[in-house]
Amino acid sequence: MTADETAPEEVNPHYLDHVIRVSESRAVEAAEDIVSQNGIKLLAKGARINDKVRERLLMHKLQKPLEDCIQVTQGVMPESFGPLGEALFEQHPLLKALCAHDLYPSAPKTLATLKLSIPVQSLLTVYAEHQGERLKHTAGVAMLALALARRMLPGETERHRMLALAGLLHDVGELYIDPQFMRPGTPLGPPEWRHVASHPIVAERVLRNMPGAGKEIASAVLHHHERLDGFGYPRGVQGTALPLNGQILAAAEWLMALIETSMTPITRASVATRLIPGEFSRELTEAIAAAALADTSPAAVVADPMPLESAIPRVIGIASTLERFREARPWIDKHIAAARPGLRAVLEAGLQRLLRIQTAFSSTGLDTHDPDALVAGLAEQRDPELQVELMTVVGELEWRLRELERESLLRAGLLPAEESAVMRELIGKLKGE
Repeated sequence: MTADETAPEEVNPHYLDHVIRVSESRAVEAAEDIVSQNGIKLLAKGARINDKVRERLLMHKLQKPLEDCIQVTQGVMPESFGPLGEALFEQHPLLKALCAHDLYPSAPKTLATLKLSIPVQSLLTVYAEHQGERLKHTAGVAMLALALARRMLPGETERHRMLALAGLLHDVGELYIDPQFMRPGTPLGPPEWRHVASHPIVAERVLRNMPGAGKEIASAVLHHHERLDGFGYPRGVQGTALPLNGQILAAAEWLMALIETSMTPITRASVATRLIPGEFSRELTEAIAAAALADTSPAAVVADPMPLESAIPRVIGIASTLERFREARPWIDKHIAAARPGLRAVLEAGLQRLLRIQTAFSSTGLDTHDPDALVAGLAEQRDPELQVELMTVVGELEWRLRELERESLLRAGLLPAEESAVMRELIGKLKGE
């Protein structure tokens, strides 16, 4: 059974295994009677949830989701997010600058005062035990979602807090994914990636009727990997179909990932929004830019930036892919004209993204067909800031091409076999295979 097939009343075995693992270090018990769909009491209130009851729970559908019926003692307390948020501010001065606001309490203080229902607290505790350091990521996303909401929705305090809680919960769907697909470095084919990419859908189903969560939080979590231009996942919604709450949470998750992984996150954010505009609304990018201007911390210095000459084979690789795209364009147009609606939509989405990457590459001035001229031009650039930006541009374009391949294969995997084969053939053409 895949994660996206699991209804809330069914007990997901991966989630249950995480709960049982938590029960080895702290008490996990039924917060109320756990009753099967046909009325059999499987566990009484107060009964321990552990390995001894695993098979009994997996054998039955339940009247209420298991997540709503358990309590983890000594679970994650909201007060703990105060010190955790302050520690993140110390570690990432840019995060502190982005979250600063003169009219509201500090972001860590607000997180510390969030109300967590027993089911929400228990779910967060299981997630924290499973992912360890990832709780820092969720706290960062929560504070950024709070900060962006405060800038875009002034005065809507309850909505701010709702988005902060959505930030804490945005990745709980990972608990329902086969752990072998979540290990860093694991190669994922289209079927495996489709399984992983279902985690926002699973989380939405878990959260929408959970006491202390609800439909607004569930909707924001569902959309936290979507993009305004339709090139996100799991559903590829676009335009007005992507709610503002989902946009805010998506931008917060994206920003936190840059802060955690990049030496120059604002440079990369700036490059990304210039190269591929339209992923986030103008209001959101302006809110991010305004917050970034408040950053008074010293700029990140790359002690030994990669020499620009090393970018040459990478630039040539990008140029070669885009040249193959130009050569394949008649083939693409022919298949779009003849395709049924499902394949046509996937081909058109890929075409539009390739055209944007092509335009972005041309705008950099790197698309010269003269390698010697490229070498000479790069050799002249000795400004460290420009050097960092150019290498960031190259890295971002490479990432966008890999992302395009992954997303296209994911979407093609939902099509009939003969249509999926068309997308695989196109990707082969672009890669020169």
